[in-house]
Amino acid sequence: MAERLCSGLYDFHIYYPWDKTKFVRRALDSLRPAAFVAAETELWPNMLGECRERGVPAFLVNGRISDRTWRRISGALSKRIAARAYSLFDKILLRDEEDARRLSSIGVDAAKLHVTGDGKVDALLARKDFSARDEWLEKFGAERPIFMAGSTHAGEDEKALAAFESLRGALPDARLIIAPRHPERSDAVCRLIPPKYVFAKLSQLTPEWDILIVDKIGVLFELYGTARAAFVGGSFTDDGGQNILEPFSWGVPVQYGPHMEDFAQASRAFLAMGAADQVADEKELADAWLRVAAAEEGAKRLELSRRYFEKSRGASARAWKIIKNSLAREENR
Repeated sequence: MAERLCSGLYDFHIYYPWDKTKFVRRALDSLRPAAFVAAETELWPNMLGECRERGVPAFLVNGRISDRTWRRISGALSKRIAARAYSLFDKILLRDEEDARRLSSIGVDAAKLHVTGDGKVDALLARKDFSARDEWLEKFGAERPIFMAGSTHAGEDEKALAAFESLRGALPDARLIIAPRHPERSDAVCRLIPPKYVFAKLSQLTPEWDILIVDKIGVLFELYGTARAAFVGGSFTDDGGQNILEPFSWGVPVQYGPHMEDFAQASRAFLAMGAADQVADEKELADAWLRVAAAEEGAKRLELSRRYFEKSRGASARAWKIIKNSLAREENR
């Protein structure tokens, strides 16, 4: 995935060292970095402490303090430990004001905190490839409507299949694509499919299928663009939810379960716009899919998506400007 998405943008692609002092020191001795940049929730105290000892500035980009993380660090002792760890960063670049408020409230110096927005928006827009999406549509055949369950965790596939069963009662030509969060689960998901449905794996695609199981990485984003509606996993299970920005970037209506803590800001915005449904179970998911199937609002959804992403883009450039200026000041000291 790194090679596919970022080819030409990096010099080395290596595994991150286990956060134990001797391995961290060995990695830093070898790499001798000018700076260390972590993303989102990556908080490795030994790496950060060793960077501080060596005078290597450390940055957190696209930082987020989800509701789940906040509950974990809300105790007095946990707050002190978390504050000490986050304070090892020179700058913390955050998605929104609520993330900044939470870190400030546990004692992280407000001068370190900068709200730059969600860099995932820029990453998605840079990856968006209509020709790749259209190639999938051509392979699948555009005459039958596709519904998706993306990034599913164990226990969610059954719910997606149950919702699809209800949907087929009203829409007999509907198709379902299930993309497990971990493709190695694809065989287990195939075993859940009722015998009456024709199914295929993406790696062995056949023309005729009712249910398609994605057993490859790196294709989910474009596949979302083929769907009439998309359920995003990690949300029926208590896993904080997966990336609801991906289907919505194509103007696809989004559905997800009760747990969307890791994308709470986007979830609130989508619900307010009428671009998403938060559902409690498979019955409510089926009802949401049926509503989408009956609606003729493709142009409206595309416009909602366009306005949201136009307003939200630019976080990556803002983050890089802060990092670049910080490094320039370090060099001039």
